[in-house]
Amino acid sequence: MKDKVFIVWSGDSSVAQKVKNRLEGNHNYICLIGGGFGTQVQAMSVGDTVIKQMNLCNQAIVLFQNRQTGTVSDNLFFELGYVAASYGWKKIHCISRKGESILLPSDFDNSFVEAIEGKTDDEFADNIVAFFLKRQRLSLVVNKMQLISNRHIMHDIIQAHYSEMGSKCSDYELAQYILFYMQAAVMFQDEPKVLEELRDFKRKHNMEFSKEITIAVNLSVALLEVQVGLKNDGGTVFLDEPAFRKYYNACRNILDEIEEDASGTFDEWAKTFASENIAYACCHYAENPGISDSMRASLYERTIKYGKEALVHIEQLEANTPTNENNDSTGLISLFKAYVYRHLFLACRSICREEAGEWLNKALKERAQLVRNYNDYAVDSKLYMNFEMEYYLILIEYLNYYGRDGMDPFDFEMSLSEIDEFIAKTERNNSVHVFMKAISEQRKSFE
Repeated sequence: MKDKVFIVWSGDSSVAQKVKNRLEGNHNYICLIGGGFGTQVQAMSVGDTVIKQMNLCNQAIVLFQNRQTGTVSDNLFFELGYVAASYGWKKIHCISRKGESILLPSDFDNSFVEAIEGKTDDEFADNIVAFFLKRQRLSLVVNKMQLISNRHIMHDIIQAHYSEMGSKCSDYELAQYILFYMQAAVMFQDEPKVLEELRDFKRKHNMEFSKEITIAVNLSVALLEVQVGLKNDGGTVFLDEPAFRKYYNACRNILDEIEEDASGTFDEWAKTFASENIAYACCHYAENPGISDSMRASLYERTIKYGKEALVHIEQLEANTPTNENNDSTGLISLFKAYVYRHLFLACRSICREEAGEWLNKALKERAQLVRNYNDYAVDSKLYMNFEMEYYLILIEYLNYYGRDGMDPFDFEMSLSEIDEFIAKTERNNSVHVFMKAISEQRKSFE
């Protein structure tokens, strides 16, 4: 079930009815027309009916039309105020017919009312539906790291989407929530639980999915299956061949399916996730001890190829207004940069490319920034622990790469002391994680 849409009208309800018929018949929405017209039994008072209708919905189309007296209905302004307070302005779609002079109260201007062509009522209704559907392609105007830190919000939104209580967002927005919910699962290390949730979601509602939801669910399930299927041999984490092949093919196909759109940021986020995930998978399959040296070298070349593609998509995200307003560049975008830079460092180091040090320096800078930005209870403590472990992992890799002779002696000793303090803290807290094992093992090389 998609959003329930409350249609506010003034003058004649015939256009409202045509919009309702089109949205319900062709696009699977549920629409309630203000005042109980054709939607409710008439046992209640009109006022009671309207309040109940508005409380059932989470979006509104407001049709500014003059009555025979030449003015807009007073009820329209009451209903407009109620739905604006209840749903938020981005869920309110105010429309008038182009060329019709609408008389508004002095406190209003007409800047929030979209004038739409409509020589006939049918043409007007068609254009209203097209305008409404275009406005469903909204970017999530919230900081993604805060959203991940409060992942229960995303869980509730996903579960509500096809329930009888009605969805809390558009399909386009839900597709974004699913990607960030998957990312939260990876960062909180509860991949098996979320994997089963998304598989169940797909089993129940696959036939109702929009294209964006299909891409988001398939991409998320594919990555979580890889996370659950990672092998660990004496501290070496890698993928086996069947898991890699399945995942690599799935992500490449998904990248081809993602359509560019000028309205929202789903396409940029999806491309970033998919390309970074392919680089990640190539890098982990390259660690498989059973593959040939030539295959390993080819995998590192693929890691570099898709890692650099991911950076292009990240640049497109950074140029997007919503991500700037939400400070995503210092949150989830920074995290993706850190992921990609480390993939590039590992691959370039393994095939002896000079640029390895450049990527390592960038990875360390991003990781240090994340630790600074999200300490002091800014996010869930488990997320912050994740940031810390990844920071110290890249720091010990930095010391190993440059060595004592390649660094300022004071900086080297200070970094080593910092790592020792972190290892001691995690041992006191009985923190066991594959990153901690890697940090501890690399630390021993300096003894």
